[in-house]
Amino acid sequence: MSMASKSPKDKNYKLSGEDLVRLLQGGAYSVEQKKAQIDQLNVFPVPDGDTGTNMALTLKSAVASLPGEGEKKAGKIATVAAKGALLGARGNSGVIFSQLIWGWAKAIEKNTLVTPQDWAQGMVKGVELAYSAVMKPVEGTILTVAKEAAQEAKKRAKRKDISFEELFLIATEAGQEALSRTPELLPVLKEAGVVDAGGQGYVLFLQGIYKALLGETTEEEGDLQPFLQSVEADWQKRNAFHLTGAKEREATHFTYCTEFILRGTALPLQALRHRLEDIGDSVLVVGDSNVLKCHVHTDRPGLALEKGGFYGTLHDITISNMKDQLRPKSEVAFIASAPSEGWAQLFREQGASAIVMGGSTSNPSAQDWVEAIEKANAAYTILLPNHPNLTMAAGQAIKMIGEDRVMMVPTKHLAGGLVAALAYDSNKSVKDNVQVMTEGYHQVECAEITKAVRDATINGITAKEGQFLGLLNHQLVASGTVIEEVIVQTIERNDEDWELITVYTGAGLEREEIDRVIKTLQERFAEADIEEITAGQPLYPYLIGLE
Repeated sequence: MSMASKSPKDKNYKLSGEDLVRLLQGGAYSVEQKKAQIDQLNVFPVPDGDTGTNMALTLKSAVASLPGEGEKKAGKIATVAAKGALLGARGNSGVIFSQLIWGWAKAIEKNTLVTPQDWAQGMVKGVELAYSAVMKPVEGTILTVAKEAAQEAKKRAKRKDISFEELFLIATEAGQEALSRTPELLPVLKEAGVVDAGGQGYVLFLQGIYKALLGETTEEEGDLQPFLQSVEADWQKRNAFHLTGAKEREATHFTYCTEFILRGTALPLQALRHRLEDIGDSVLVVGDSNVLKCHVHTDRPGLALEKGGFYGTLHDITISNMKDQLRPKSEVAFIASAPSEGWAQLFREQGASAIVMGGSTSNPSAQDWVEAIEKANAAYTILLPNHPNLTMAAGQAIKMIGEDRVMMVPTKHLAGGLVAALAYDSNKSVKDNVQVMTEGYHQVECAEITKAVRDATINGITAKEGQFLGLLNHQLVASGTVIEEVIVQTIERNDEDWELITVYTGAGLEREEIDRVIKTLQERFAEADIEEITAGQPLYPYLIGLE
């Protein structure tokens, strides 16, 4: 509890670092509990709605970054959580959420304790950063919900006697009210009969921190402890680097990669992790109370060993000079996202230096892109996100590494991404590669075929659950019960004389059906060359490149 007062109902109550840990855990837990319901708010009735999952994973990354017991400074807690959210951000909703947290943290980073006025100002700052992170902000989304919650919090915080209980309740109610109006601001939500999924996630986060403030847990939500244990388990399983922020990553460039095994009894994982953070970055401490695997980038490897040796015995010590290792292997490289091993191999065949696994169904985090960039180890790197929901996380990684070293060709579909990759030439400059790869991408349109997971009417197209859906450049344009007919309708939606139609087949298809589809295309588009490539993408039996 805060040193200033014992009750959040008191106007003198201030939040400490320990309080913030509890509130952030509560907010993350609330979103985790309801993530499946948020996913179902997807406007399009396709089987890859993932807004709730992305927000939950982003918040899990923030919570996993939090220090153990003992950190009193609220600003330190906020900053560490924000950096975790930035690195763990997945999908556009996760990136926007990470910016809301980052702005809030920037507003209170120097605070030991936080007042209601500080918190309200942090909400406002978060909204400013979130809006600036989106190229074309759209009202009726999480941006609107966060903005109206922040504006109401700021307005009410002008009262010096307002308590945290009042402030959080006011912000939550304002967010809920804004959420209920999102269908009026965004016609596609009204047509689909849903509220904005990202906005719903943000309201659940506010509700979670409010309940945590009051110490409330419903029977439906259960115990928080298993959730926190899963956060730590996920973090360790991933062997995620506990990295610092963008500016620090660029500025530090520590020389030595130091690794060791620590053996002993009652080894303090969190305490050692934070002692190593004091002398370097890329800190990894995983294991149990008897054996810990430790990793740190530092200029003082001897001190790292001393800090570890304070708690137990050292084994398997490795110290390597990273500056010897990090000399660029090539001048220009490119990295692509891929939803399956088949797609990954297609991009490797065109010269991809690294692959970020993921796509419409499993959005990679900003940290996944950062690690791929480091693996590519080139003077300049070009990113191909290959889906609109992967663009913002890739862009966040670029900011972390530096826009002078990493560029993006903002490919929105796999078919265009592969044509962009075909244009790549390792002998050309990064500027020339970006130009020709961008030109290649714009020569292609992409049709996607999947099945509806619910009844819906979008863009005047009515679909029943289980029917086939045809999307052209991610817009629903056709539906029906016969897959060949839906494919033809989708391709014909754009009145072009296609010269090349490339059919990328998904996972689990029968040869008989594929042959039937290819035959239909050959008959209907007799002037075009029809190619078939086995790609193995999930949920979408056919992706079709149109040139």
